[in-house]
Amino acid sequence: MMESLLNPIAFATLLTALFVLRFRGWKRPLAVVGYFAFFAALEIGATQLLPPGAFGSGLGILCLALAVPVLIAAYLVWRHEKREGELED
Repeated sequence: MMESLLNPIAFATLLTALFVLRFRGWKRPLAVVGYFAFFAALEIGATQLLPPGAFGSGLGILCLALAVPVLIAAYLVWRHEKREGELED
């Protein structure tokens, strides 16, 4: 049961973190929310088609662990751009 929620949220978090870093998601927060909602819904739907236990909870934990350095990198890029005056306040 835990895997059916953990894995979709973890996958969506990792994909959204990559989107934020690559496409400067802090400039378009509604796009980030939409991106996360789309992939979370897609993953929840996919878990209904897969046999139970197809992906263990370890995969969800791995995706969350991979999302952390990506989010840290996105924060550092945002901070750098703000210091350099590339962002509007």
